[in-house]
Amino acid sequence: MSASHLLAAAACALACALPSVAAAEDITIGLFAPTAPFEGSGDRVSFVNAVAEHLAGAAAGDRVNGKVYASASAFAAAAKKGEIQFAIVDAPYAAANGLPYTILASATRGGGGHASWQLVARSSIGSIRELRGARVAIPSIGAKAQAFVTNALLSGEVDASYFASITEAADARSALTMITVGKADAAFVPSGVEPPSGTKRLLSLPSVGWPMFVALPAADDRRSAAFATRIKSFGGAGGFSGFGDAGAGNYRSLAGSFGRSAKKGPMALPPPARLSVKDLLTGRSFVVPQQNVLELVEAPPPPVAEK
Repeated sequence: MSASHLLAAAACALACALPSVAAAEDITIGLFAPTAPFEGSGDRVSFVNAVAEHLAGAAAGDRVNGKVYASASAFAAAAKKGEIQFAIVDAPYAAANGLPYTILASATRGGGGHASWQLVARSSIGSIRELRGARVAIPSIGAKAQAFVTNALLSGEVDASYFASITEAADARSALTMITVGKADAAFVPSGVEPPSGTKRLLSLPSVGWPMFVALPAADDRRSAAFATRIKSFGGAGGFSGFGDAGAGNYRSLAGSFGRSAKKGPMALPPPARLSVKDLLTGRSFVVPQQNVLELVEAPPPPVAEK
């Protein structure tokens, strides 16, 4: 055997003896959270990239990238194609779709996994009664916007036809801008977004969970477990202080609130009172004192003498 053949055989034997190194994979963390109080699109990009960088510490050498989705349809399409394996997604969007993902953690802000929403209106509006037939705006939730407003936020106090229209804006700040430019009379937004000049906070509304960190169908169980642990040590960015347990967002309760609720509270009219004589007299006793009725009759005057 020639020297060249011996060298080639030795190289082949060495290559077979060395362990094979798997190629690094790409893992994408999607972000669809238009209701979250980010300052702008740049803030969203910075946030999801910071999360991706943190999760890379539990990715076993694989590359972790972040990507922002501006619409529900774009996010749903990417999830269906398996282009994203994990996501930070708005609670109203996920709840409206029946919570179809495996929830690994809840985003926190100020230490809490949820926060109250608010109804912001033009300064001239004094109560929600004045908004009958009005135009209102909300940040886009991608599905069941009307049920979210009338049932989840207003607890079924108003029916589906109460507002003339419910318009979905790109995000919370855009929903408020619609008031200032005259395209809406009021807007439903989460706390943490301050009402602009010419508007006021009209009502405080029920709490809604902050965005959830979820595993999509394309994620494997081993990595999901590793990321579920790793995400809770995230230091926070973009207005969120970090991530906590999955139950901190009360997501199951939110999903259940999309159903029709019975009217109650200050906007509900009480049913007409129906009282019977029996209801009024049951359990009561009455005493009527006896008296000589003659004492109550005035004696007639004496007859006048004739002249």
